[in-house]
Amino acid sequence: MILTEVYGNIQDIPNLGSWHVETALVKSDDLLKSILRVTSDHGRDYGIRLADEAQKLENGSAFVLGQGKLLVLRVIPDEVIVITPSDMDEMGRTAHMLGNLHKPVQIGNGKITLLMDPVVQKTLQENGTAFTVEKVQLDQPMQYANLTPGAHTHTHAHHADEH
Repeated sequence: MILTEVYGNIQDIPNLGSWHVETALVKSDDLLKSILRVTSDHGRDYGIRLADEAQKLENGSAFVLGQGKLLVLRVIPDEVIVITPSDMDEMGRTAHMLGNLHKPVQIGNGKITLLMDPVVQKTLQENGTAFTVEKVQLDQPMQYANLTPGAHTHTHAHHADEH
């Protein structure tokens, strides 16, 4: 079966208990794709080919499979580096270093988050930059910073132990 339209996010669907829900695990990078093949927890294979370029996949994207049936995408938790700079100077130095390494990041709540990378980890240690390594379930994929004036994105991460 080919699914072409996201019905909504599982968090926003009313009367969820009245639906039969199949779940497919995907990597956070898969959320960037508009064409994807997944296997549900029921062992069924589905193709996803988004018809509308404006639609984006996210953790919890739900597709209607038929009367009273949904397929929900769940992101496999990723190991990430979380940097909490102590001041604006450290934020600038860290952002500059990560930009030079061409690493996609998420920035929010005073933190820089990026996928685990031994080169970045070693560089942070050498520079004396404090960081933690955590397992989180990303709602949206890591992206390269968009420095276009007026650009704004919303990204969120949830600790794997919260789900």
